[in-house]
Amino acid sequence: MAFVTMMLIASIIVLLNVTLLAILVPGGPIENRDFSKLKGIVFWGFNLFLILLGAGSYIASYLLLISSPHALWIAQVIAILYFIVYAVDLAGIFPKSPTKMSKPLLLLEIINISMAVYLFLFVTAMS
Repeated sequence: MAFVTMMLIASIIVLLNVTLLAILVPGGPIENRDFSKLKGIVFWGFNLFLILLGAGSYIASYLLLISSPHALWIAQVIAILYFIVYAVDLAGIFPKSPTKMSKPLLLLEIINISMAVYLFLFVTAMS
């Protein structure tokens, strides 16, 4: 498969990862947990991190499309960050909520962490 085609596929995988993250907005159709106990810097720090992860994903996707020399390692970092976000949530480490994770949310997070692993393996194989 041509390198340019593989970069396009990697870009699409990054876009899929950010889309899967975006549909997990609290209060949305999937995320039903109560995070009202997160206060101040923890709440805003976590939200800022997720916003920057999303924005960074769009940048990484563009860099992959134009075959930037740094695109692959940026995509690897993005994949690792997605993995960490979902792993700590699935492990019940952070964020903590008195509301239990719903089955659809659990399933989607398992899919999301799998997509993060797939992204990492795909771009690593390209390197």
